[in-house]
Amino acid sequence: MTLVESQLAALREIERLWPEANAVVIGATALGFYFDMSWRHTADVDFVVALTVDALPALASRPGWSRHPRREYEFNAPGGAKVDLIPAGPHLIRAGRLEWRNGDVMSLVGMDLAFKYAERHAGGVLVAPPPVVALLKMVAFADRPTERERDLVDMAHLLDAYVNEEDERRWDETPDGTEFDLAPAYLFGVDLGRVLSRDDHRRVVSRFLGQIEATDSPEHLSMLGNGPIRWRTQRNALGRRLQLFRAGLQRALGT
Repeated sequence: MTLVESQLAALREIERLWPEANAVVIGATALGFYFDMSWRHTADVDFVVALTVDALPALASRPGWSRHPRREYEFNAPGGAKVDLIPAGPHLIRAGRLEWRNGDVMSLVGMDLAFKYAERHAGGVLVAPPPVVALLKMVAFADRPTERERDLVDMAHLLDAYVNEEDERRWDETPDGTEFDLAPAYLFGVDLGRVLSRDDHRRVVSRFLGQIEATDSPEHLSMLGNGPIRWRTQRNALGRRLQLFRAGLQRALGT
């Protein structure tokens, strides 16, 4: 997958306006570069850019661009593309948060990894890889749990589809006796653990797991209900995957 024409044109305009900003695709659109995303569709594209909050109004002054009157990060681009732009320059990343002009606060934990691990895809598009996107989704869910059920949906499907059925990692990098269908969850945990370089990264993951591992929690039930259909015929489908996800994570972290 790559960006559709209108999204790519929007990216080029961002790059012309801020050539050193290193715009990186994050969110569900980033996952679409790696997976078929058959479980849901997203209409907008999210970018993190190495900018300050004060820089963003310049984009709204470009021909054909407009900015949402309340959601300061949301722009409509020429050609109909919806673009969410998250400023995360060095000072903001060190602070770990940004405050919008309307007073809303957004955590920037993990945004450093989006820049560090960005991979270049067709058309020169920089994309955050799945483990980084997963961490950012955990952060976003912690910020706004009532508005971010889609992050739980994505996490559920990643536990099941993180590697394809032919990937040799299912056999080469999993503990002996790991069930074939559960191997993706373990490898997902391993790869996430490998990018967690700071304590605040690890705290986010620990808090998220604490929420979803309790089988009677709303978060666990939401993930289970929105996971792959075949889970409905499997015993403890989510719980077993979470156990292996945690095992992979602990292996990578050496804990």
